[in-house]
Amino acid sequence: MSLQSFKSSESRSLRKVMLWALLIALVALVGFRIYQSMGRASKAKVPPAKVMQLKATELIAVQPSTFEQTLPLSGALTPYTQATVSARASGEVQSVKVREGQVVSKGQVLAVLVGTTYQAQYQQAVANLESAKSALELAKKDYDNNRQLVQEGFISTMALQKLEVSLANANSQLRNAQEALVIAKRALSEVTIVAPVSGAIATSKINAGDTVAIGSPLFSIVNTDQFELVAPISAEQIGSLSAGQTVQLSSIGVAQPFQGRVDRINPEAQNGSRSYSVYVAVDNPTGQLKSGMFAQGQIVLTARTGVLTVPATAIRHVDNRNFVYVVRDGKMTEQDVNLGARASDAIDAAVEITSGLNAGDQVVRLDLGVLKSGVDVVILSDKGTDAPPAPAVSP
Repeated sequence: MSLQSFKSSESRSLRKVMLWALLIALVALVGFRIYQSMGRASKAKVPPAKVMQLKATELIAVQPSTFEQTLPLSGALTPYTQATVSARASGEVQSVKVREGQVVSKGQVLAVLVGTTYQAQYQQAVANLESAKSALELAKKDYDNNRQLVQEGFISTMALQKLEVSLANANSQLRNAQEALVIAKRALSEVTIVAPVSGAIATSKINAGDTVAIGSPLFSIVNTDQFELVAPISAEQIGSLSAGQTVQLSSIGVAQPFQGRVDRINPEAQNGSRSYSVYVAVDNPTGQLKSGMFAQGQIVLTARTGVLTVPATAIRHVDNRNFVYVVRDGKMTEQDVNLGARASDAIDAAVEITSGLNAGDQVVRLDLGVLKSGVDVVILSDKGTDAPPAPAVSP
């Protein structure tokens, strides 16, 4: 073999070795990439740890508080004192002195009727009384003079008896004239219509020139210094009420809450129901309350301090169990509880917890469905950052 042939053969062998080395390196690289890809896929299949996120407003921190049992009620406000002013005389309306909404005092003139006829009747009654007085004086004088004549024997006793009858008739006519004058005077006074009570004119039904009959309603007056609210209370609850209890009230259009008191309780149930009417007196010293306003509120039946409570919406009832969800050490926990009294019939009313919870426990206040015990919990503020739970609400 020549030297040139040897070099050519050696060159081919070297190329084969390099080609195989390159091929082996390529296979190794592909295998490494596949291994890496499989590793990432394997890691991706590992489920992440479960964590529940709760807003701070979805929790309450249980704390001892004043627990009040209350009874809700509602109704319209009506004036405690009101009066309808009716005509006591008939005739044409001469003038009206007041307008609706005007405040009046007891005895103030509201309207005047034309009193020509009543004035004439009064003057005639005065004249008749004067005439009766004169007739009585004459009858007394005749009787006295003739009684002396009888004693002296100038006239008979029978003649004196006739004068006694005349004197008695004169006395009777005087009494009748006096009574007629009283009636005429009263009738004349009735043409001037006055307020029987103090208050505000709620309605006015007459104008000058109208003709009214005796008994026609003319005005209605309401005293707005005090109102009354009538509310139905069930037979099951009526036994817990008594006169004098305080009532906390509020009404749309009135900025601040206001108070009333139980004034009286109807002893008989309403027809067709098992409820009783409770009458609540409401003072109105500032005049902010108006007739017809709808008010709602509650009567405080009992009050105790240092009581642990949770909203009724926080309590779960499953298979005769009462429990709440509590966040302890960052984990969700089911906690059995024993229940006491409930503050009211409201959906989120406070419920007394007699055992099962301690002050400071963080309780899920809303029904968020079935929650799993042992799950890690992260509490978020409204901005999405960690935050403490809301404090316990008052009953």
